[in-house]
Amino acid sequence: MSTHYSKPVLVRSVQSIQAADLLPANAGRASRVHALINALGLKDSVQIEAARAATDEELCMFHSAEYVRAVCYAGSDESDFGLVHGCSRFVGMASHVRYAAGGTLVAAEALITGRTRTALHWEGGRHHGRRARAAGFCYINDAVLGILRLQQRFSRILYIDLDLHHGDGVQLAFEHSARVTTLSLHHASRGFYPGTGLACVEGRGRGQRRSINVNLQPGARDGTFTGAYSAVGELVVERFAPDAVVLQCGCDGLAGDPHKVFNLTTDAYAECLRVAMAWARPLLVLGGGGYSHSDCARCWARLTAVACGRGSDVPADVPEHEFLGEYGPGFEMAVDAMRVADENSAESVRAIVDAIAGQLG
Repeated sequence: MSTHYSKPVLVRSVQSIQAADLLPANAGRASRVHALINALGLKDSVQIEAARAATDEELCMFHSAEYVRAVCYAGSDESDFGLVHGCSRFVGMASHVRYAAGGTLVAAEALITGRTRTALHWEGGRHHGRRARAAGFCYINDAVLGILRLQQRFSRILYIDLDLHHGDGVQLAFEHSARVTTLSLHHASRGFYPGTGLACVEGRGRGQRRSINVNLQPGARDGTFTGAYSAVGELVVERFAPDAVVLQCGCDGLAGDPHKVFNLTTDAYAECLRVAMAWARPLLVLGGGGYSHSDCARCWARLTAVACGRGSDVPADVPEHEFLGEYGPGFEMAVDAMRVADENSAESVRAIVDAIAGQLG
């Protein structure tokens, strides 16, 4: 097993990008993300490893065989598996599911074998999927599959979820586990999907106090978000001493996202990644939500640069490439915050941190 850690691994392939582009909720997003990564000249700073299609056996590490048949083969009853409304069937669904899962497994395997200390898979991070049900635009829960694969080498794993929406599927999967701690920073309120993640500390049985939630109010700015992340993250790392970390970087909390709930810039996500890298554990980095193609590309391309140690090299302007016209009228790499009130105060964030600290003991 190698002890020499070289460049970060970026998992992608032509097939996996095409499969991700087919997802109706994020149609065409993956192509934009990787086109910008290429335009920034980051290909030479990463090890590119091809995503592969996960097998039925690999999908069944978490999902039921009946569900795998429903999403990968024709003829199953859609309503029994949540394949309705926002998770309706679409052309290429089986390919999307297999490559989203397979890419995350390849990234996890790069960490297990020691080929890298940081592995990136931007088409992953589908965190709402259940064992036998699609949910929240997530037909697969590759984050759970990645954690299960990491457990082949790493005893204790910390999963951190930066998505605007609660990482409910991952928390539910491991709520009884003593080996996996989940930390989700999100917005939760009545009527806001998925309607969970209100309690600061949850978990059941052996997993008691290992499901941790930071519920922030609308308007959260960079300082609010990163302050809560750093304070709670340090508590959790100290308390649970993870051997590896999984960081889901759903960027629907960006100021430019159609949800318009949080008011974050890419600076917040970059700082969260830097903090996670400073913990010096093997790190699996995944994508997730985000419904402005250009802003997702800006964010994940910048995070790729940070992972490579080239965060300071990112230019002010979006470089020339095939999708440049979609970045107008400013054509800037930055995502500007909006002029809206941050409904979180320093006192309210401190209260959350103190509540978590008190319950963790």
